[in-house]
Amino acid sequence: MSPGKIRGSKQSLRLGRGLRIHTPESGRLRSTSRTAPTTNGADLSHSVLQWFAIIAPLTTVATALSFWFGWTMTATRTAYFGIDQSVLEYSTVDYLLRSADALIVPAIVILLISVLCVGVHALTVNVIRRAIGFGYVQICAGLVLLVGAFVTSLAVWSMFDELPFGTSFLFEPAALGGGTAGSAYAFWVLRRTALGDQRLRRLPMWEKLGYVSVVLLVVVALFWACSSYAGALGTGRSKEYARDLAKRPSVTVYSVQSLAMGSSVKEERILVPGSKYGFKYTGLRFVTLSSGKYFLLSEGWSRTAGAAIVLEESPEYRVEFEPGEG
Repeated sequence: MSPGKIRGSKQSLRLGRGLRIHTPESGRLRSTSRTAPTTNGADLSHSVLQWFAIIAPLTTVATALSFWFGWTMTATRTAYFGIDQSVLEYSTVDYLLRSADALIVPAIVILLISVLCVGVHALTVNVIRRAIGFGYVQICAGLVLLVGAFVTSLAVWSMFDELPFGTSFLFEPAALGGGTAGSAYAFWVLRRTALGDQRLRRLPMWEKLGYVSVVLLVVVALFWACSSYAGALGTGRSKEYARDLAKRPSVTVYSVQSLAMGSSVKEERILVPGSKYGFKYTGLRFVTLSSGKYFLLSEGWSRTAGAAIVLEESPEYRVEFEPGEG
C-alpha cells in the first residue's frame, strides 16, 4: 500500500498544542487549538482572599486599639470624680463609642506627618539621583542623625528620671519615636550616598534587623502617645464637665427609706399621708446611666468638696429629671 493511499483513505491526527486534521476532500491542514479553561473566576477569588487576609487582621487591631483608647479615656474621666470606671460596668460598645474623641485628632496628626515624610523622602531621593546638591544632602543627614540621637537620649533619660526642664506630657513618646525614626532615616541616606543603589539593595542582616527594631520602636511610641493623649483628654473633659455642671440635668430622688447621701445633698422628709416615698433628695446633677446605675454629682461639686454618687436602679425610689441652666 502506497503512502498516498494512506493519506487519502484515513485522517491523520497529530497531537501537540492543537489538533491538526488532514482530510482527503480539501487536501489541506485544518487546525483547531485547544483553549485553556478560563481562570478569571479563580483569579478573582484568589485576589479577594488576599485582600481579606490583609484587611481582617487590620480590622481586629483597629477594634482592639479603639477599645483600649476608649477605656483609657473613660478611666481617667471617672477617676477625676473619684470613681473607678469598673463601678459603672461600661460595656465594650460604650468604650468603642467613647474612643472616637481619643482617635480622631491622633489619626489626623499621624496622617499629616506621614504625608510630610513621604514628601521629604521623594525630594531626598530625587536630589540623590540627580546628584545635585549631593554634599548638602550628606551634611543635612549628618545633622539629623546627631539631633535624632540626642533627642532619643533625652527620651530614654526622661523615662527613668526627671529632666532639668519642663516638658509636655507627649514629650517622651514623641521624642522616642521621632528621634529614632529621624536617626534611622538619616543613617539610610548616608548609606545610600556612600554605597549607591546597586550595593544598597543587598542589605546586611544587621542593618535589616536595625530597621525592623526602629519600626517597632516607632509603633510603640505611637501607641504610648495616643494612650497619653486619651488619658489627658479624659481628664480635660472632666474638668470642663465640672465647670459646666449647672448645665447638666437636675435630678430629684424620691426614696422609701433614707439614703443618707451626705451634707452636700439636701434631704427632705415627705409628710404627705399615704405617700409611698418618705424622703426627697435635691441638689443633684445627672452625669450618666450605665448598667442600671445612675452616676450623680452634687451641685457645686469640686475636687475638695461635694459628693459623687452611684445610685442603682430600684423600685425603692424614683428619679426625676429637670433641664439644666442654659
